[in-house]
Amino acid sequence: MARAPRYGIFVLSFLIAPPLLVSQQTLPRIAYDVKESVVKIEIHVTHTGDSERVSDQLRRCFEESDYCVIGTGVRINDAGDVLTAAHVARDANVVSQTLRSTGIESEVMVAGAAPNAEYVRRHAESMGGASPASIKAIDPEHDLAVLEPAGGEQAFTSIDDQSRSGRPGAREVKLDLQRPSPGEAIFAFGFPEYSAGLIASTGSITLAVGSTNLVEAKKSGDTDLVPIYRAGLEISPGNSGAMLFRASDGALRGIVSEIVEGREIIATIVPASEIAKVLSKYAIKWDTAPAQAVSTKSKFWHR
Repeated sequence: MARAPRYGIFVLSFLIAPPLLVSQQTLPRIAYDVKESVVKIEIHVTHTGDSERVSDQLRRCFEESDYCVIGTGVRINDAGDVLTAAHVARDANVVSQTLRSTGIESEVMVAGAAPNAEYVRRHAESMGGASPASIKAIDPEHDLAVLEPAGGEQAFTSIDDQSRSGRPGAREVKLDLQRPSPGEAIFAFGFPEYSAGLIASTGSITLAVGSTNLVEAKKSGDTDLVPIYRAGLEISPGNSGAMLFRASDGALRGIVSEIVEGREIIATIVPASEIAKVLSKYAIKWDTAPAQAVSTKSKFWHR
């Protein structure tokens, strides 16, 4: 996630099947189903031991394993396409190219429960926890990208697969194209900088109508304004590509692109309606969530 004014922070996850850490309030039950759609964007070094030869800049990210988590993604269709932030896709490719320039072979991977690169190598011909991925579409103006795993959806399992005996997560998100109301309850999944696992944050929409020139767009020389939401979330810098979901049914509200830190942390959200436009532009499949009645209630979860 871009941070104002800093940008491009790496994130990582140390555990094979990391616990779901929750900030603020209890998650709604739907969140545990939605989590099956969430994946990691990683860099895996090809040869065991090469992670010890990385540059000082990357050493902290690789200090526990031969993979480094760059950001978060989410399954967008049954073909296995993964939606993420454009700056996550860009950073992943920059890191991989940097490693290769120093003689360290590496690959950009979409990963669920894969513990490390050695696991991926041993299970390359079977249903595993990760898959090499390439950029299928990228739109810096909206800070959006779609990655295409080499083996489609069957190439990787869910983030937390302990209870599924290796069954691949089959859930794809549905986009909520409705404009939210201020105070609408939401939750987000992501991998903040140096977290021990997937982090879930709860919060609410604070601005439903707005526009800005995103940091990633500025880096590409684009000065156009794009529609955005703002949300109050207990979210950390480095939470790249964190996905924002409606609390009532788990529909995708948008992707966190940037954060502004002050008395409270405010996240800038690229709305699902804009995501849909980008996906349609590149002829990438996506589904719409059922419409819901507009509500201004801010209580996070009703029992």
